[in-house]
Amino acid sequence: MGDGLNLKDILDIKVSPERVKRLMELTHPDVEASEEVLEYIVRQQAQYVNIQYMRFQAGIKFTNEDVRKLMEGSIDIHAHGGSDPIERLMLEDEMAIEASEAGMRAIVVKTWYTPSVSRIQLIESNLKRWADSTGKRPVDVFGGITLQESMGGLNPEAVRRCLRFPGMKYVWMPMVDSYHHRKVVYDDQTGAGLRILTDDGKQVLPKLKEILKIAADNDLIVASGHYPHKETKVLAEEAFAQGVKRVEIIHPAHIHSKNSMEEMKLLAGMGAKLMLSGLGTTCFPMHESGPVYAVRMIKEIGADNIVYGSDYGQIHNLSHVHGTEWMIRLLLAYGATKDEVRKVFKETPAKHLGLETEK
Repeated sequence: MGDGLNLKDILDIKVSPERVKRLMELTHPDVEASEEVLEYIVRQQAQYVNIQYMRFQAGIKFTNEDVRKLMEGSIDIHAHGGSDPIERLMLEDEMAIEASEAGMRAIVVKTWYTPSVSRIQLIESNLKRWADSTGKRPVDVFGGITLQESMGGLNPEAVRRCLRFPGMKYVWMPMVDSYHHRKVVYDDQTGAGLRILTDDGKQVLPKLKEILKIAADNDLIVASGHYPHKETKVLAEEAFAQGVKRVEIIHPAHIHSKNSMEEMKLLAGMGAKLMLSGLGTTCFPMHESGPVYAVRMIKEIGADNIVYGSDYGQIHNLSHVHGTEWMIRLLLAYGATKDEVRKVFKETPAKHLGLETEK
């Protein structure tokens, strides 16, 4: 193994049965399981040992200055703030100030039960006072509406009302109120919860079609919710058919909105942008498979098709800026190039939001 070892070579290294046997004599997982399962776990651990100890032999090299430059002008298209009626780390104006201090270009605030776009004027008022006192550039702030039960579900009038707020960019499909979320997360077998398709699963519901027309007429981003791939695909197809130019698939590898890599490629081929989740990558026991999977998404789907969203804001996790910086470090460490990271964090989300590309 020389300096030219490629990261793909590391990922392709096969752990032999003999090595697994030797490892099982030296160490063991702390679980009660059959011999076959234990061997599988040890093999997986050995593969991650290979990745952890060999990845810098793949020619990976970056500096703190590289990370700082990649943070400057970056965009977070999915950030949760304290206006939700659950424990959050910080309020939206605090998030915006933190992002401004880090030199970020824009953040998109997402709230669960009320329109996040209704907060923008208050956020910007506080942010302006901060900018005036520091002389620093304030981050751009955008928001939208999540079609939860509290918004009337698939409610075209709620979307229309939000058009008058500055910074209106997003219409998110139902998430925790989705019937699928309830099934997957809460094991709710009653069938209760919001649906987006007709009973045959072939068409979006009439009210959702009306919402898609509103989004098309006002150049809004239509973002998916907590639904399976087959339903998300129908949503994306209908959105484009109605003239929507910007479709986003939120955290497509999360358990309640899971898409396979091939399914993600299909959606990207249709013109949708795939969200790369900071939360899912760094807190992967709950969602995705960690930084290796995140880098695989970038390599296989393409950085031109991926937008970064921290998905942070939880009381027990890092702040949005610290989590974003950590995310950049992990992606670089596990084989994403600086050019790929720049696209995912800056260029692709800027185009997605309809912003001019910074030079």
